[in-house]
Amino acid sequence: MEEIKDSLNIALEIINTLLQNKEIKKSENTELYQQYVGNDEVESLCDMISEKMGFNIYRLDNTLNLCVMLDNKVFGYSNEDLKKKIKILNKNEDIYLMYFIILTIITCFYRESGLNSPRSYLGLDELIETINIKFQSLVKEDIEKISEENEYNFRDVKKVWERLPDAREDINSGKNDKISFVKLVLNFMQEENLIFFDEERRIISITTRFKSIVYFYFEYSKENKNRLLEYVYELGGNESATY
Repeated sequence: MEEIKDSLNIALEIINTLLQNKEIKKSENTELYQQYVGNDEVESLCDMISEKMGFNIYRLDNTLNLCVMLDNKVFGYSNEDLKKKIKILNKNEDIYLMYFIILTIITCFYRESGLNSPRSYLGLDELIETINIKFQSLVKEDIEKISEENEYNFRDVKKVWERLPDAREDINSGKNDKISFVKLVLNFMQEENLIFFDEERRIISITTRFKSIVYFYFEYSKENKNRLLEYVYELGGNESATY
C-alpha cells in the first residue's frame, strides 16, 4: 500500500511538472525522467491521470512532452482564448489562417514521405514565400469542393491572407501585414515551447516538443495523418527545401 502511495506521489509530481513546464528533460530533471522511464507503475499512473485530464505524455529524444488532446477545454485553447492571447486574431478566419501557417511550417520542416527526419532550420522569408505559393495554388482548384472535402474553409482563409499587405511592403513595424501576422504566430508557438524563433537572424527551428507532437500525432498514430495536412503538402512550395 505504501509503495502505491509513493508511486502516486511521484506520478503527481511528474504531472505537475509537465503542466508547469510542458516538458521534462533527462539532462535537467534526471530523477523524475528516470522514474517515468524506469518504473512501470509510475508510467502507468502518469498515463492514466494524463488521459483523464485530457492530454498525452510523449517521450522523444530523452524528453517527456505534454501534448494537449484536441477536445481539451481546460488545458487547451478555445477560439476565444486565442483571440484574447493573440491580438491580431479578431475573427475565426484569422485563427484558421494561423492553423494553416502552422501546417505549412510542418510541410517546410518535414518531407511528405516521412515525419521522423526534420530539417535543421527554416528562414522566415522562405516560410512566407511558401505560404504565398500554397495560396496561389488554390486559384487552380475548386475551392468550394476542396473546402468541403477537407472540412476547412480555404476560401475565407485565403481572403484573410490576401487582404494583408505584402511582406515586402513591411516598412512600418507593428502594422497588420503578412510578416507581422506570421511573426505573431511564431511568437505564440515559441511561448508554447514549440519552436525557437531568432527574430534578428529571421530563422526558425523546432523543439523536441514540436517533434513529439508531429511524430506521435501524424506518424506514429497513422489514422491521425489527416487529409488536411496531406492537401497542404500537395499545394507545393516545398520543392526547394534542404533537409
